[in-house]
Amino acid sequence: MARSKILTETLPKKVPSSLSNSDDEVDNLGVKAALSMLKFYKREISPVIPKSCRFVPSCSEYSMEAYKKYGVVKGTVLTAWRLCRCNPLGGSGFDPPRWFDEEKPTEE
Repeated sequence: MARSKILTETLPKKVPSSLSNSDDEVDNLGVKAALSMLKFYKREISPVIPKSCRFVPSCSEYSMEAYKKYGVVKGTVLTAWRLCRCNPLGGSGFDPPRWFDEEKPTEE
């Protein structure tokens, strides 16, 4: 019992930010590649074209969140589905990334 108490006392209560999985610290190489392309798009291409996304978050932000949350395969599927819906005849409004069988979250 004394040993487990010592271990729990020495462990940090909160994960340090240097160990957390931030934007630049993604484990999967495919996700890193996808995020790099999206960052390039947001930095170089997006400022040149007019803002036309009908959703919040924007399609590029949605895609980044989808890749981080679901990985390469599901992130790509969700990104393609979002791009198909982002048109004048499609919907608009709050639309965070979620897999097809997940409930729609409420707007915060």
